[in-house]
Amino acid sequence: MITSQQSLEQEVLQNNKEIFARIVKELEGADFEILIASAWFTDDELFDIVKRKAAQHVSIQLIIADNQENQKLNFEELVALGASVNKIKSVGYGNMNQKFCVIDKRIALHGSYNWSVNARKNNHESIIVTNHTETVTSLINTFHDINQKALLQSGEIIPEKALTAESKIEKHTAKEHAISEFTKVLDSMIAAEIGNFDRTMLGKQGYERSKFNNGDHQVLTKALDTVYSVFINDIDVVDDKKRRLMTKIDEQEIISTNAFEENLSLQLQSAEAEAENEALNAKNKLINLKSEVEKNKQNIESININKIAFHEKSTNEIKEKVRNAQRDFISPNFKWYEFIPVMFANLCLLLYLFIFYSSACYILLFAVEDSKAAKDAGLDPVPMEIFNPKALGLTIEKGGSGILFIFLFVSIPLFCALIKLFTKKQWVIVLMFLFGILLVDTAIAYKVSSAIYQMKYLTGETSDIWRLDMAYKDPNFYLVFLLGAFGLILLKFAFEKLMSIFDERNPDIVTLKNDLLISQMQESIKLEEEKTILLKDEIYSIVRINISLDAEYKITEIILTSIPSKLNLLKELKKTDLITGKQHVRDIATIYKSHVENDHLPISVDALRDRINIFLEGWNDYLHEHYSILIAIEKSREAFDTAIDWQNEKMSGSQIDKRIKI
Repeated sequence: MITSQQSLEQEVLQNNKEIFARIVKELEGADFEILIASAWFTDDELFDIVKRKAAQHVSIQLIIADNQENQKLNFEELVALGASVNKIKSVGYGNMNQKFCVIDKRIALHGSYNWSVNARKNNHESIIVTNHTETVTSLINTFHDINQKALLQSGEIIPEKALTAESKIEKHTAKEHAISEFTKVLDSMIAAEIGNFDRTMLGKQGYERSKFNNGDHQVLTKALDTVYSVFINDIDVVDDKKRRLMTKIDEQEIISTNAFEENLSLQLQSAEAEAENEALNAKNKLINLKSEVEKNKQNIESININKIAFHEKSTNEIKEKVRNAQRDFISPNFKWYEFIPVMFANLCLLLYLFIFYSSACYILLFAVEDSKAAKDAGLDPVPMEIFNPKALGLTIEKGGSGILFIFLFVSIPLFCALIKLFTKKQWVIVLMFLFGILLVDTAIAYKVSSAIYQMKYLTGETSDIWRLDMAYKDPNFYLVFLLGAFGLILLKFAFEKLMSIFDERNPDIVTLKNDLLISQMQESIKLEEEKTILLKDEIYSIVRINISLDAEYKITEIILTSIPSKLNLLKELKKTDLITGKQHVRDIATIYKSHVENDHLPISVDALRDRINIFLEGWNDYLHEHYSILIAIEKSREAFDTAIDWQNEKMSGSQIDKRIKI
């Protein structure tokens, strides 16, 4: 019955495209089970969807007619994916003309639509989509009834994979399952024996009754009463049926007992194989766990001995260097043995350059004038010498301007030599030094040699007028250039040496250097300590892994030791199941034979519903032949609702025969 919490959803579809789309939608939404009964199944698109759901481990059970049309699709592909495919032959129970599908025990699609390409593209079809609980349950029971009859007819036992997802059992319920299956088979045998009726004739009766009443559903109740009365009369068992049933019950008792015993034996074999594999896997796992723990321990030892010890040693060595630097830092002793000769060399070179360039200054500025004046006075001219010791005194006699010129003149080459005092840029130092030597000294040498030659010209020592190219032939030019350049180079190196001596004694520079060294070493200590911490963290993580591995090892040991006892317990349970199961099968067989002897055979209500469905098929065939599709569908729905109401009233009011099992 539909509960108050579950609303009834029912829809009639008559457009082929809409029907196909709805079937596709419901199939795609299936979660655990699909039951399909279709006389023709040739639609490859629906077949692909069913295959895909089977691959997703949805339980698929399919019943189709065993005809040539249904050989177009390879249903073995479905079987390979775990589905159950049953082809019904057109003997024994008439033609398999069902057309319905039940999905997840919640919704049913039934009507005239076969799952064929022709039905999708050409025919005029209609279906009802409903979640009516009793309709869904009825179709499920009809499906299993058809399936069991077909299997019984072919002499097969229902394989485990043909069971629904809900009826699949675990190994420890094998006894209950075997008993349940034995009961179902007996019920099916009884239903088949006493429910063998002319299905074609019953369908024709429904057709004629519908024709006679123009499909009026209000008279359907009386017609169903007639069907019920005929059904009850068919339940009565005659002697020849009794004998057949008794023989079949005995045969099925033997078959069920043997199958049950074989099933338990297979389960025990499977359990023993599983236990052996489980034990082997557990042993292998123990070996792997132990190996992994040992490997981790070796890794920890390697980290401690090689890496951490190395970094700790480096840290201690650097710390010792820091302590030594802090403890031993003192200002270096003054190097008098270097300072005195270097200072002396600087003074001598300065004096040398001062005298040399003062002589050059006198020659350039005053020598020519003094020579002319001496000549005019009839005196001997001042001798023209590169090193003239009187040059400084003669220049001083000229007054303050002469002295100023000497200092300015001398300062230019000295500045070029001592450029390091004014800048730290190396390229500037090199450029200015080269400028002082090449340009300044060359210019001075040229002017001095020119002035000396001019004085010789005035005294008559030479008659040629001075030319520019004469400088390169004049020894005075080279003498002045070499003496000046040599003095400048020596002064540069002497002064740099003097500065380095004082730099070493500068407390600020030495302190900065020592502080920088200590800071760098402390950074190195910090880096080494961080590396050590990371390595210790790595060890802690490996230790944690080993703890979990040890715990897993102990659990695996417990599992390994418990496998034999679990297997022995299972064997004892199976032995008990075998004994009690055989006894239950015998008891059930005795009960059913007693029912046969006393004409009190239980029969499933599905047998009654089967007859009602056959009668309604004939009723609906007339409706679809003589009315438009819309009217036929509406009248079919009214007939369906009337049949449901009749069944509910019959069963709920205890008006049904007690032999019918609800």
